[in-house]
Amino acid sequence: MQLAKELFQLQELELDLESHLMQASKLRAILQDDSALKQAENVLAEAAALLKEQQVALRELESQSADLDAKINEVKKSLYSGRISNPKELSNLSREQEILEAKRTQVDDQALEGMDRLEELQTNCNQIMENLVAVRALWQQSQTQNTQALELTLSEIEKLKNELHEFLTRFDQSDLALFQTLRKSKGRAVSKVEQGNCRGCGLKLTAAWIQRARAGTLVQCSGCQRILYLD
Repeated sequence: MQLAKELFQLQELELDLESHLMQASKLRAILQDDSALKQAENVLAEAAALLKEQQVALRELESQSADLDAKINEVKKSLYSGRISNPKELSNLSREQEILEAKRTQVDDQALEGMDRLEELQTNCNQIMENLVAVRALWQQSQTQNTQALELTLSEIEKLKNELHEFLTRFDQSDLALFQTLRKSKGRAVSKVEQGNCRGCGLKLTAAWIQRARAGTLVQCSGCQRILYLD
């Protein structure tokens, strides 16, 4: 019973170590994952690009309006300078002024719409920036917490490795070989006996098998071949 008990303890120690190694792997993956932060940064970059496009478009409209103003002023000077007396030329200039002013009105209307759109994009950009700040703060907080958790886990892993190394020296190579073979094939090499049943496979054990295990003999379950352990 003592050997089975120690093999069960060895198994629990190995399982605990495996659990901590898996936890360390998960924490490393979490620490390397900055996808949420990158996504928030990409959303801001896209919003900023749209804002810049609108700013460029608005400046172009303002430039067009200024050019049209200059042309309209030139036409007005020609109309009212008194240098032109030909009715047809005056009519053409007057018509040109109307066309230019209509076009300027159209451009100015587009500019007003563009200013409204620019304001919307700026507001959206500011909101996205605020969200990015919040996401970055949460990410940094998570990084700190998970880094601390990883350090504690790694410390526990070293402790368990040392305990395991010391624990392995207690066993004969033949017993250890059987244990390791069962661990590889079954996952758990040692199974507790509970209410007369093998916990590993559920087989109902005979009184003779239970008696042998209780007597200290290394007994394997006839159903799953795991080593039987009685508390």
